[in-house]
Amino acid sequence: MAIKKIDINKYKITIELGYDILGNRKRKTEIFNGTKQEATKREAELKSEFYHIGKTMKINDLTFEELSEIFIEKYCIPNISPVTTFGYKKSLKRINPIIGKIKLNKITPLILDNMYQKLRIGKSGQELGYHSSYNLYKVVNVMFNQAIRWEIMDKNPNLKANKPKREHKEKNFYDVNQVKKLLDVLEHESIKYKTLILLALDSGARRSELCALRWSDINMETRMMSITKSLKVVEGIIDEKTTKTESSKREIMLSESTIKQLEEYREWQKAYKLVNKKRWIGKDDRIFTSKEGLYMHPGTCDHALREIVKKYNLDPICFHELRHTCASLLINSGIDPKTVSKRLGHADTSITMEIYTHSFEASKIACANKFDEMMKQMGTI
Repeated sequence: MAIKKIDINKYKITIELGYDILGNRKRKTEIFNGTKQEATKREAELKSEFYHIGKTMKINDLTFEELSEIFIEKYCIPNISPVTTFGYKKSLKRINPIIGKIKLNKITPLILDNMYQKLRIGKSGQELGYHSSYNLYKVVNVMFNQAIRWEIMDKNPNLKANKPKREHKEKNFYDVNQVKKLLDVLEHESIKYKTLILLALDSGARRSELCALRWSDINMETRMMSITKSLKVVEGIIDEKTTKTESSKREIMLSESTIKQLEEYREWQKAYKLVNKKRWIGKDDRIFTSKEGLYMHPGTCDHALREIVKKYNLDPICFHELRHTCASLLINSGIDPKTVSKRLGHADTSITMEIYTHSFEASKIACANKFDEMMKQMGTI
């Protein structure tokens, strides 16, 4: 029934609008106050107003924005992490105002290139970096590839658009002397941040991996640390899961000095729990926690190091660059690329070689110089 009486001079009008691309029934309802005759007239007006969409939607009519809504609801939310879904939503929020109303079968590589060119300049007026540009390209690529699997599209025009190129940029890291200065000033800082930074330098672990660690992940006797989880926080929602790839799951042997520091920190944490037992609500046995014993936000790692660097006027470095520092120190100590790669959790040794090209080149020169010194000592040259 298109018109249903729900009270005196009050009617519910329902107009059928066919089906959407997913086969879901579409309707338009309106509560109307007036006589039955007036409600019938209003029904006719609504039919006329919505006649153009009162049919089953065809795939060829689907716009980029409509596909993006289906993509988020039917693919992202059920299948991928909240962190990645949040990133895709954020990127699509920038893309849709430019090409959202264009039908999918009208989108060409040229249209996409023009869109990327418009988006290249960020809100601050500065040009986007590689990662920001690539995130925009990636969400379009993933979405179109999924549309092909759903048989909504026959081809992916994004494959012929200009893919952002990674600019080779030298990694920032500390050398041995800079690391020594950092370790010296940590003697005057909180034991938690001292332990956190020392563990980052020794292990090369990512901040998300460090924040996910439990005490059960470290065997103090064998000095082995097991990395199996990663912790991220999106809009206040914790997203803790297994590491991104199988290669990211790894066991690392820590130095004796790091183990000693961890033991001291564990004793401090036990004492802190006793003093703050009414405040402490954590039950996960986490190594690094908030004041209440809950998870430590990964952003705290950056904030803590930034404050220490500023306080003691150290050379600029961010927390992720402690990972680069670990890699560089290992490479320059003569550790082979495969071992460095495994410690960092890279999927392939070639990734390590590409990221730390400069360090490997410097290591080669150092090896050659060492050989020269040895030959001179032997009196052969």
